[in-house]
Amino acid sequence: MDQLRQSDTKRLLDFVRDCYVIRDSEPLTDFPGRLVKALLRFIPSIHATYNEVCTETFESYNTESTAENLAPNVSKLLGQHMNEHASLVYYMQTGDGHATRISDFLSRRQFHDTGLYSDFYRDYHIEDDLCFGIFVRPTLSIGIVWHGDRRFTERERCMANLIRPHVVQAWQNARLLSEVHSQRQLLEDGLKGAALGVIACDSEGRVRLITALARQYLAEYFGVSKGLDRQLPQELLRWVRCQNAQLNGKDVPPVRLPLAVRKGENRLTVRILSSAGANLLLLEETTSARNAAALAEFCLSRRESEVLAWVAQGKTNGEIAAILSVSPQTAKKHMEHILHKLRAQNRTAAAAIALQSLSRDK
Repeated sequence: MDQLRQSDTKRLLDFVRDCYVIRDSEPLTDFPGRLVKALLRFIPSIHATYNEVCTETFESYNTESTAENLAPNVSKLLGQHMNEHASLVYYMQTGDGHATRISDFLSRRQFHDTGLYSDFYRDYHIEDDLCFGIFVRPTLSIGIVWHGDRRFTERERCMANLIRPHVVQAWQNARLLSEVHSQRQLLEDGLKGAALGVIACDSEGRVRLITALARQYLAEYFGVSKGLDRQLPQELLRWVRCQNAQLNGKDVPPVRLPLAVRKGENRLTVRILSSAGANLLLLEETTSARNAAALAEFCLSRRESEVLAWVAQGKTNGEIAAILSVSPQTAKKHMEHILHKLRAQNRTAAAAIALQSLSRDK
């Protein structure tokens, strides 16, 4: 085996560093494109590709490549000739994902006689492939391929084998992070209609998850607008620590009273759930009945007055429905009645009328 050069070691370290970098909100979707660019910097070649291959049909799809001039139907062409790709056939038969070259199995003349070469590779001047496989599940594998206009060296195969475990781990990291992002988005979407702010944090107040509504509540009630994605406001953190201290060393935990923070006619109630150093905070805003009563001059029903009071605070129909424990359709219907009685063209105009009335009442 050829010895690695000092420049090879530097390229290896640069590749490992680049491979694990994740910058986007969709890590797994972004991963193939970032990977193939790093592959081309690591081992010089015509281009590099990332292929997801169905091991049952040999069909290749979701191909990502550094080549800008690949045919639009590249996946179809590859799929038609995958059974002639000696390295892929070897991987399918043995399950050995270590790096191999087409030139390990076929002479140049034998390779040129294949349909893979005559129908596809010849147009791109490809004379050899260096590739390795990643097992995903029984029906799916990932092929990482460098395409060259020359025969790849034994030293380059050694380098490919050195980075293979890092590519596997980086792909797994991207997959797990994508799942976390998806689960977080589902949670946030589900909580939007609940009119509840949610914060997950550790015992030191380091924020692991915070919904947009929770961020808004913290800014309004605690006067903090920066760093909310990282750390709880100090006032809220002191309350969390005090609540958790009550649980230490007690067989029967005490009743955990919520934290109430007032701002004008409104109140924010914070409740806490704790387990093994992890905390879940639920934030809910309520308005006083006085605001709704002040709107009675418009001949609104009690429920319509409550809806209008929340509209004046910028709440959506979905949020109002959750607060009042009614369906979004019911909240929408109340809004239609309010607009008719106030002779307002839209909810913004209705909110302005309500705010003017509340200002006079105060």
